[in-house]
Amino acid sequence: MTYLDMLVDSVNRARERFLRMLEGVSLVQANAFPAASTSAQLKSLTWLTWHTARELDLQIAALAGQDSIWKSQDWQAKFSFELAENEDGWNHSLEEAQRIVTDDLEDLRGYLNAAADAAITYLQNLDESSLSDIVDESWTPAVTRGVRLVSIIDDAVMHSGQAIYARRLLGLKD
Repeated sequence: MTYLDMLVDSVNRARERFLRMLEGVSLVQANAFPAASTSAQLKSLTWLTWHTARELDLQIAALAGQDSIWKSQDWQAKFSFELAENEDGWNHSLEEAQRIVTDDLEDLRGYLNAAADAAITYLQNLDESSLSDIVDESWTPAVTRGVRLVSIIDDAVMHSGQAIYARRLLGLKD
């Protein structure tokens, strides 16, 4: 197994975890913030899924030098919330996050799948030698493509674990 194969496997594991967490969930449950009064940072299943798809989408598109699939595949038309062009929600307040609501779980799953597929396609077309390319000099040390990919995928994995926790707080089994 190569380094890139491991990254592909990690993307797939995070995606599968999200899809499992959305099984048997109603729209009300998916959009609920299970601990809003005590933990404003604990987000809904909808927000966690959307944010993960969005950050995969935006960051992989930037690495690939392409438009995000949010734009190129018109995913923005399937959701009723208004977002800035590059907004991924990482700094959303509770009130901002609560505006990320879906009325169709299939669209939410679809965007997650499309973003994960785009990430995997990108990874499968990389040459491992490009992992040491500098992609961001604004940090010290400068960020390589490999480090950026680990960061992107680590975020997806972390949020998929949060989705398990959010589902349990809703009283649902995983």
